[in-house]
Amino acid sequence: MTEASTPIGVTLICGFLGSGKTTRINALIANGELEDALFLVNDFGRLNIDASLIESREGEVVRFNNGCACCGLAGDLSAQLRRIRRWPRPPSRMVMEASGVARPRPLAQLFTAALGYALEQVEFLVDASTLGSLLNDPSVGELARDQLRDVERISVNRWHQMEESERRHLVTQLKALNPEAILQWDDALPEPLDNMERMVDRKADRGEADKGSRAVGLTPGALASLSIRLPERLDAGRLGRALDAARPFLLRAKGFIHAGETRDGLTLVQWTPSGCRFTPAHGDKPAVLVLIGKGRDNLEALAERLSVLSQMAITASLR
Repeated sequence: MTEASTPIGVTLICGFLGSGKTTRINALIANGELEDALFLVNDFGRLNIDASLIESREGEVVRFNNGCACCGLAGDLSAQLRRIRRWPRPPSRMVMEASGVARPRPLAQLFTAALGYALEQVEFLVDASTLGSLLNDPSVGELARDQLRDVERISVNRWHQMEESERRHLVTQLKALNPEAILQWDDALPEPLDNMERMVDRKADRGEADKGSRAVGLTPGALASLSIRLPERLDAGRLGRALDAARPFLLRAKGFIHAGETRDGLTLVQWTPSGCRFTPAHGDKPAVLVLIGKGRDNLEALAERLSVLSQMAITASLR
C-alpha cells in the first residue's frame, strides 16, 4: 500500500448511462490488470464478481486476493476521499466509476484539488450503437453533449456492426462536439446481442400472447430511477422484450433475476437501448432490477408489467 505522503493515482471512468462503465470495472477486477487499486463504484451490489476473487470483507470494503479492493460511493465524495487517505492501508491507485449523469469536468476538478490524490486519466466511454439517438433525445441530449465536451479522450465501443460510412458519421459527430478530443476504438466491450436465445436457453410458448412485451405508453418526465424486486423465476426472453418495448423512455436496466428452471441461481441482467445481455451471476445477491429512465410514471408502469411477468412465471410453474 502507498505511504501517506505518496499521492493516490486516479483514473475516472465516465460515460452516459449504459455506456459500459460497469463492464469495464468488472473486467479490470477480473483480469487483475491493476495492482494495489481501490475501485470506487456507484453500487457494489451490481458488480458481478467471481466469489473466488474475494479474500475478505472489512465493513463496506471488499478486498480481493489480487491485492485490490472495492467499495461503493457513500455520501459526500470529498469526505470519503479524506477517509480513504486515513486508512491504515491506503491504496496506491484508485479507479472511480462516475454516475451516468455526471459531468466529467467537475469530478476531474475535485480530484485535481483533493489533497493526496493525483488525477492521471479520464476515460469517457461512448456506445456507438446508441449515440445518435442519445444526442437527439430532447430530455438528455444536452447533458450527453456537455459530457462529451468535458473530456480529452473518448473511447468508442460497440461499433463493430456499423458500416464504414456510419463510423465516419459518428466520428464527424464527436469531432463537431469536441474537435480536440482523442478518439480511440475500443475492442474490450462485448457487442450487444439482439437475439437473446444466444445468451440464455428459454422455453417460451410462442402461441401465447406475450403480455409483458406490449409497448408502454410514454409520459413526459425528468430522469428517475426505480428498483423492483422480482423474487420469482422469470423468462429471460420475455423480460428482454418487455424492456425493449420501453425504449422510448428507458435508458438503463441492470440487476439480478432468477432466470433458470429453479430459483437457486441468479442471472445478471444488463440492458441498454442497444441490446440486452444475460450472464450467470456470482455470489448471493437479491433478485432486484434497477430501472433508469425518463419519467417516474413511465418506470412505475414498466415495473407493473414486469410484476405481471413474474406472476405469469408463478402460474406456469404450477401447471
